[in-house]
Amino acid sequence: MVEVDVTEWGEIDPETGKPKKSTVFVRELSGREKDLFEAGLISVKGRKQKLNLDDMRARMAVLVCCDENRKPIFMPSDVEWLTKKSSRPLTRIYNAAKELNDLSDEDEEELLKN
Repeated sequence: MVEVDVTEWGEIDPETGKPKKSTVFVRELSGREKDLFEAGLISVKGRKQKLNLDDMRARMAVLVCCDENRKPIFMPSDVEWLTKKSSRPLTRIYNAAKELNDLSDEDEEELLKN
């Protein structure tokens, strides 16, 4: 589990006028969760497959973000809300999740070959 800065989503400190430091924890996925996430990256239309990157970072954030006790902090219904938040924290969360869960760009390409 790693801590990721999401200060851009935080509150403004009334005394300083600056954003308060805010973090979330990113956890490892189970094998099933990883399989389901990867399956969601594939869009099939007829005989053609393509990567489905729609809301990919937000979908990953819902899966991996938790509190210090590993309790999830987002629900699937939060994907749309997360897509409207700053992309910088979403990217940090996604990159941390990729590293923790051995996901790579090559994995995404390999999914299309199968």
